Order: sequence, then structure tokens, then C-alpha cells
Amino acid sequence: MPALRRSHRVLTLPLVLAGASVAACGSPPPVAPAGKPAPSATVAKDKPIDVSPVPEPPGLVVVGRVNKPDAIVAAVRAWTRLPLPSGADLVRSIADDSVAEVVDLSQPIDGAVTVGLSRRGVDPIYAFSVAVKSYDEAKAKLAAGHRLIAGENGQFKVEGLGRRRGPQPIAPGGRAPSSSDDEDEDDDGEGCVLAPAAQGARLVCGQSAALEALVPYLSRTLPRERWASDVHVEVRPEPVRAPLQELRASLPVLARSLLGSQSPAVRELVDASLGEVMDIVNDAQKLSVDAQIADSGVVATTRFDFQSTTSLFARLLTTDRGDAPPAAFWHLPGETDLAFFGRGADPKLFDRPRELLANLMLDATDSFGMPEAEQRAVKDLVADRMLALFTGGPGVYGKGFDEAALEKASAQLAAVKPGDLAGEAEATLRVGEQIVGWHLYQVSEPVAKVGPILKDWPALWNRPAFAKWAKTKSTATALPRMRVAPSPAGVTLPKDTVHLEISIPREDLLDHGGGGAGAADSVSRPPGKSAPKPAAPKKIARKPVVVHVLAVPDGGATWLAFGCDAKLVAQKAAASLASAPDARSLGKAPNMEVLREGKLNGGGFATVRGVGLLMALAGQPSSSAFAKLAALPHRGADPILFTGRAEAPSAAAKGGASVGTVRVSRAVIEDIVKLAMSQ
Repeated sequence: MPALRRSHRVLTLPLVLAGASVAACGSPPPVAPAGKPAPSATVAKDKPIDVSPVPEPPGLVVVGRVNKPDAIVAAVRAWTRLPLPSGADLVRSIADDSVAEVVDLSQPIDGAVTVGLSRRGVDPIYAFSVAVKSYDEAKAKLAAGHRLIAGENGQFKVEGLGRRRGPQPIAPGGRAPSSSDDEDEDDDGEGCVLAPAAQGARLVCGQSAALEALVPYLSRTLPRERWASDVHVEVRPEPVRAPLQELRASLPVLARSLLGSQSPAVRELVDASLGEVMDIVNDAQKLSVDAQIADSGVVATTRFDFQSTTSLFARLLTTDRGDAPPAAFWHLPGETDLAFFGRGADPKLFDRPRELLANLMLDATDSFGMPEAEQRAVKDLVADRMLALFTGGPGVYGKGFDEAALEKASAQLAAVKPGDLAGEAEATLRVGEQIVGWHLYQVSEPVAKVGPILKDWPALWNRPAFAKWAKTKSTATALPRMRVAPSPAGVTLPKDTVHLEISIPREDLLDHGGGGAGAADSVSRPPGKSAPKPAAPKKIARKPVVVHVLAVPDGGATWLAFGCDAKLVAQKAAASLASAPDARSLGKAPNMEVLREGKLNGGGFATVRGVGLLMALAGQPSSSAFAKLAALPHRGADPILFTGRAEAPSAAAKGGASVGTVRVSRAVIEDIVKLAMSQ
């Protein structure tokens, strides 16, 4: 266990320094003079140290690099405005003084993962390397606190790294003397090696098997690679293709047994999903992630290279329909806090997924005892008609909330007197409605096709056979109610607008009272007289949650607008119409230049306030949800921008490629830090 803790501290070093999930790689310092070897270790004069590059190890699946870790730590310190420790201090907290004194964090950290086959399946092994300031200085200082065991080509295994203890000399002949301290040495099969590198030397740490396989590669080959980004990670699926293919026949059986379902539709869906995963691995040639980290923020780029396009995933990502964002995207309200657009793909690509979902739906409704005619009606409405709206062409989505209305509702909730259950229930409902806010999604179909779908929901819900079946699954008072309602008053919408209202009942509250009267009565009650029967708890009716869905025509397209505040939803739908004034539209918002550059398959943005309010929906709505956002340095309004585009097949990617970018400004990071610290 001590060795396990020691390895954990050492292997955590790159993650702490980079603030990332993968420890990456780098180029080491200049070659130090060979000097005289340590007195207790000898290096044969007739065997000069070889620092020439070696081939990539077999089974290499991940390589990475973190350039200039100390600069990244400095950037994080600037973002957080906290007195964070330096890179050397972080190393000292993880390992010991000798390590902190010899590593050079102005140079990159390298990392690699390989896989091998065993009776347990696919076994990953990993190692990372960090440059040292001087080979001779590192050898001397590490030897002052650890035993060094000499190996081939000038390498030294460093034992006990991460444990503070007194000097342990190098044993004659490079072998460590036996000691009672050795009983827990490397019992977890992990350690570190000091090795001469392409330039200078590097300290390579990882599993014993990884050190044997990766030390030459991490010290002599990978440092010669040059990547301009601050963080670079590559994932290469080639080594895992054959093992996964061997498992392909057994995985569906295992997955179905874990699900415990004998349903043909479930079996079909599981088989198709696992087949898709296998096809993705076979299609993928390489996934690379690059990030630039600076005081101004982070820019991350992902690149997915494909060698073929058998999977649905690969075909969707490589379909090149790049163009400028749709005009409807820029006509969203200016206070939109989360939005995206997609240029769409061939609708035929979704035929098989829709078929699988339709079969699953039929199977589920049949297991619940729904009449066959009603099953077919549900399948037709959901799988054949509704899903087709979202897979048939370009789409635009946006959401937001009314800040003034949320602030007012939050204040009303905070003002509720203790014990006022009815008032608290009403105020909580109002806060919840405003947190839900408004949502808009534009589909490329006309309202003549979309409107009837909304109208058919209450028609289905109120069909005698369906209603009879639904009542067998729930009480009549607990069933939602649907109706086609008039357009919300006070807002002018096109005449063909369809308004679907869904009312979801909620259980009554029970007010048991404080019990104070009963206590006073027990004092004044004459001897021998029995206590009065406790009063029954008072029922407090709660208003239902009402969801409003509107289909609003906009030329040849249709806005699907929904939320819990009917007037708010109608206002935002009206403001997004192509014929509406655009003075306060998203097109006039600042910091959106990236979305206007080049031809994109998709893109959009998210804000801290938008994501924060969505997260608030998972818990109990409260006045604090808005208060925390209002207290942020930038009020959570700065956008996190993301874009995606497809590239045509090339010599490097015969199946094409997909490139995505994410840009996170310093203002966003400061808001995230403030929000995290307020939890």
C-alpha cells in the first residue's frame, strides 16, 4: 500500500500541473556534460550512451504532451486570483524535496499508454516523463534520498520515490542492499527511472511493465516530436481493433444478460448499438486534441480523422454541408443564453435509428398492456412523424429566461413567512417556471405539417380506448391533461399558430399544524377526561405544472416554442420571426465573431448562466439559484463558443475528417471559479 500511495502521488503530477485529464509529453533540456559517474555506479567506457530515436512501441494507443507546465500553473493562478503554489511547490507536495529540486517544469511533460493482450482481455500500461535540469545533478540529489540501481545505457531505477527518508547510498555494482524497508518496495509494480534523453535527461515514471516498454521511447523518441499547442493528446485506435473484433460476438450476449431483458426490440437495439461502437473504432484513424492555455483563456481543438465511413457516427461527422449559420440563428433573442445550429444530414441516415426506436416503443407499450391500435397510433405520432421533424434538415435551437421575472419570483419566495406551506408552494412554482424559461427550436418543415402533430396529441390522449387504458395505470386525478388552446393573450402571432397546453397535476400538501393547542389543553383538562382526537391534517391543493408548446410559422419553416410561462414563450417566438425587428436580436450581440468565420457544419455557444439554470432544474428551485448567478463577476453572460466543420477525404484521412473548436474566455473561467467556490 505505501508503494501504491507513492505511485499515486507521482502519477498525479502531470494532472495537477496541467489541469487536464491526460498527462502529456515534451522536449527536454540541453545535454549536460557526461562528467564522472557516481562513485558507487560505473558506466562502461566502451559502451557510450545511446540517445538515438527508437521505433514506437507496439500497442501504442495514447501519446500526449503538456508544454511548459509552470506557465500553465501561472495562467491558472491568474484566472483564480488565488495564491496557488508554484509548479515546484506542487511537485514537493506530491513527491519530495529531491524531486522538486531536479525536475524542470519549464519543459514539457510527456506521456504514453500502450495496450497488450492477456487472459483478462486488453491491459493498458502507462508512463509519463518529465525533464530534469541536469543528468548528473539529478543523479546526485536523488541518490541523497533514494536508492539508485544502475541499469543499461546510463539508466538508474529510483526506488522509494515520493517517500521522505534519509540518504541511501547506491550499492556497489548497482545493486541495493537488502533491508526491512524493502518489503513494501514496488509491491504495486510501479516506479521511476532516470534516463539519458535526446536532450539532457528525463525522469520516467509508471508501471514496471510500462517502464520496460516505454522508457526508451519517452526519453529518446517522443521528445523529438514538435507540437505547437500547450496541451496535445493523440488517441490511436489501431491496437484495440483486433481485440475488440474478437469480443464482438460475446459483447451483445453479455450486455443483454446485464439488462435482464428478453425483448426482441431490446436485443436488436443492443446489438445495433454495440455494432455501431465497433464500426466507429474501425472507421477512426486518429483523434487528436490540442489546447492553447493563456491568461486570456483556453482554445481547444479536436480533430477526428477517419479511414472509412461505415458507422453512422462517421457519416454524420464527415457530411460536408458547411455554410454560414442560418439566418434564424441570428434572429434569436439577444438574451439567449444557450444556442446551437446544425446544417443537417441526409434524412435517410436516420431511417435505421428511427426503426429501432419505433420497435422499442411498440414493445414497451405492448408490455404495459396498451391496445394494439393505440400502440400503432403512438408509434406513428412519435417515431414516424415527430422524430422526422428533427432529422430532416437544418435546425436552430435557443433558450433563455426573463431575468426580471426570475428576480421577482425569487424575491417573493424569499419573503414567504415560515410555516406558510401554501404560499411557499405557489412561490416555488413561480420560481420553477422562470428557471425553465423559454425554448425555441426551428425545424425546416412548414406549419401545415408541424401543426397537425401538436393537434394530434390531445386527440390521441382523449381517445376512449387510450383514456381507458391510461386510467388503469394511474388515478384519474393524477393523469396529465392536454388541449389545443387559443394563442396567449397580449402577443401577436401568425394566424396558423397552434398552441398545445399540457397540464400536469401535483399531489396535495398536508399541513399537520404545530400542535400547540393540544399541549395547552393537556394542562387545563380535568382529571380522568380523555384527550381530544387529533385534528386531521389540512390538505393544501397545489396548482398543476402547465407546459405550453407552440408551433409558430416562419416562412417555410416552423418555430417550436415551449416553456411554462405562456406569454413569455409567445413573446420570444414572435421576436424570432424573420419579419420581426432585429435591433435586439442575437445578431447584434458581442463576442460572436467566431461563428461568422468560414463555412460550418454546426456551432453555437453556451453561457454559465444558461448551464447554471439548467442544473438548477435538477434540484429544488430556490431563490439562491438566481442569487448565485447575479453575484458572479461577469454575471455568467460571456459565451463559450463552439464550432464544427467537416473536411474532405485526403491522404491523411481517407474517410474525411471532422474538426471542432471550443473557446473559453477568461471571463467565463472567472465566473466558473466563483460559482464553484460558492457551493
